[in-house]
Amino acid sequence: MRGTPDPRSRDGDVGDPRGEIELVHGGHAAAHVPEALAAIRAQTALVPRAAVILGSGLGPVAAAVTPEPPGSAAGAASDAPRGAVIPTAEIPFWPHSTVPGHAGRLLLGYWGGVPVALLSGRSHRYEGYGLDSVTFSVRVFHALGARLLFLTNAVGSMNPRILPGSLMLVRDHLNWHGTRGLFRPGELAAAGERGSERPAPLYSPRLIARLQEIARERRVPLAEGVLMGGLGPAYETAAEIATARRWGADAACMSTVTEVLVGAGLGMEVAVISCVTNLATGLAARALTHEEVIEVSDRAAAALGVLLGEAVAGA
Repeated sequence: MRGTPDPRSRDGDVGDPRGEIELVHGGHAAAHVPEALAAIRAQTALVPRAAVILGSGLGPVAAAVTPEPPGSAAGAASDAPRGAVIPTAEIPFWPHSTVPGHAGRLLLGYWGGVPVALLSGRSHRYEGYGLDSVTFSVRVFHALGARLLFLTNAVGSMNPRILPGSLMLVRDHLNWHGTRGLFRPGELAAAGERGSERPAPLYSPRLIARLQEIARERRVPLAEGVLMGGLGPAYETAAEIATARRWGADAACMSTVTEVLVGAGLGMEVAVISCVTNLATGLAARALTHEEVIEVSDRAAAALGVLLGEAVAGA
């Protein structure tokens, strides 16, 4: 079957539509997961049970991950594969991290004895990447074997009861990123989903309940709310924040929601903890800065590490 005439060139012999579609699909970042996987496997055979993506300024949490399981004696033989620390710039087709507070490192190792993959340095749509590239890390984590996905981020609160320095467990989200480019046709069906049905729920009730339990036991204050994901890089206007608040959002970020959609779509259990670093535009008395975001995130990293560490260990 030949294509219809191209209205731009009036060329009636434009070729095979199937071939043109395959060319477009081949340019999708998902097509390059095997190459990234091979580069990682060249350095470690570790199969992570859980994957963690750290938000702005939350890099100190990565110190909890060790290359060998706890209790392994130096030089002693072990059946457990040794982990690795890999700069993401050395992984084929991995988008480079350009934002301060995002180190651009992939750690594979052990957190409380559980094999994990931890990314310090996510990519954002506002850096110029397509949504397929922004979610590339989630696809690679799934290919590595991870079936639990813990996401963290730095957010601005639009709820006056959730103040800077708080941690917020995300129950749901508003997606202002859009959804184009997330999946190739047939990809969800291959992952076990039927047609275009959305996996439900996106946020794992089991992981949410576990994080709530840990917060109570360890006396870590943990708010709960709805996340609004915007494109950035500019902070939302006061009018946009007021609109999102009326729609039910409690906090705003510039990431995360598409990672949730891809992770859940591939069949992963997903949980998100947000670090509230500032009040959103219209609520704060002074202008917002990225430096402020990183400073507050750094102070909240210890409490976040407690929640994530125990959730990973018991999941």
